[in-house]
Amino acid sequence: MIHLRPKPGLIVLLAGALFPLLLVLGAQKGTGQEKAVRAATAKPAREWTAESHNKTNFPLVGKHRTLTCRECHVSNVFEGTPTDCEVCHWQRRQDDRYGLRLGTRCSDCHSPMSWKKVDPAKWSHETEAGFRLEGVHRTLDCEACHGSVGFAPRPTDCYSCHKSDYQGTREPNHTEADFPTDCQTCHNQRGWSGASFSGHAGFELRGRHASATCSDCHTNGVYAGTPADCAACHLDDYNGTADPDHRAAGFPLDCTECHGNSANGWTGASFIHDFPIQSGKHAGLACSECHRTSDFRSFSCLECHEQTATNNNHRDVTGYAYSSPACYACHPRGTH
Repeated sequence: MIHLRPKPGLIVLLAGALFPLLLVLGAQKGTGQEKAVRAATAKPAREWTAESHNKTNFPLVGKHRTLTCRECHVSNVFEGTPTDCEVCHWQRRQDDRYGLRLGTRCSDCHSPMSWKKVDPAKWSHETEAGFRLEGVHRTLDCEACHGSVGFAPRPTDCYSCHKSDYQGTREPNHTEADFPTDCQTCHNQRGWSGASFSGHAGFELRGRHASATCSDCHTNGVYAGTPADCAACHLDDYNGTADPDHRAAGFPLDCTECHGNSANGWTGASFIHDFPIQSGKHAGLACSECHRTSDFRSFSCLECHEQTATNNNHRDVTGYAYSSPACYACHPRGTH
C-alpha cells in the first residue's frame, strides 16, 4: 500500500485559501444577526407632513400645501432643492406659459395662494399699463387682450379692441348711426347691455319708449333728424282711433295733452272736459253716450234724461226748456 503524504507547502496553500472563505461565512452570519438586532431596536423613519415642513427654511403655504413631495423634490432628491419661485416654475418645471416674458421674479406680484390673485399693492394694471381693469375686464385672461405673442404695450382706447363689436352691432347699427367709437360714452365695463345713450337728452325715454327698440322709431337705420313730435310717429294711431274719433273731433296732435308723458299706454287718458265727467253718474261713460256725432262738437243730454221725469223736476223753473243747450246753460257743472 502506498501512502500519499501531502507536502508541507500544499497544506499552507490550502489553509490560505480556506481562511478567507471561513471569514466571509462567519461575517455573513454575524452581519445578519446584527441587522436583526438593529431592525428590532431602530426607530421608525420620519414621515414628513406639511406641518413638519414648516420647521424647514421653506414653510408650505397656499397651494404648496396640497402638492406631493415629488412635485418639488425631483427624483426624491431632497437636499439642495431650490426655494426661488422662478427656479422651480421655469428652470425645472417650465410651467410659466408666458415664458418669463413678464420677468423672472414671480414673488414680486404673486403669492402661493393663487397665480391669478395678484396683489394690487405689488402690481397694478392701471399704474403699469395705464388702463384700469373693471367689470368684465377683470375676469379676462391676459392673452384675451395681449394675444400669445408677447406683452408689448397695447392701445387703451375701446375701438382698438372692440372694432368688430362696434361694426357688427345691428340694434342699433352703430356704423350707420355714426355713434362715437368711445364705448364708454354709452356702455360701462360690466357688459354691453344697459347702455345709456346721452344723445337722447332731447327726447326722454319713459314708459314704453324706454322698452322700444331703436328701429321702432329710427326706421331704415336713420338716426339723425328723427322728429320728436308725437304725430310724426303716432299719426296712424291718431287717425285710426274711433272711440273717440280723434280726427273727426279735431283733437290736438300732441298726444301728451291727454295721455301724459309717461308713455305707459293709450288707456287712462285724461281729457280736460268742460263738463265734469270724472265723478257722479257721468263718470265711466263712453264718449258716444253723449256725443252722437262723429266730430264730438255737439252733445245730447236727452238720450239719458227722459222728458217726463225732466219736466216734472222743472215745473217751478222759469224759462225751462227740454233741450240739451238749455240743460247745459243751467247745469254747466252737472249739479242742481
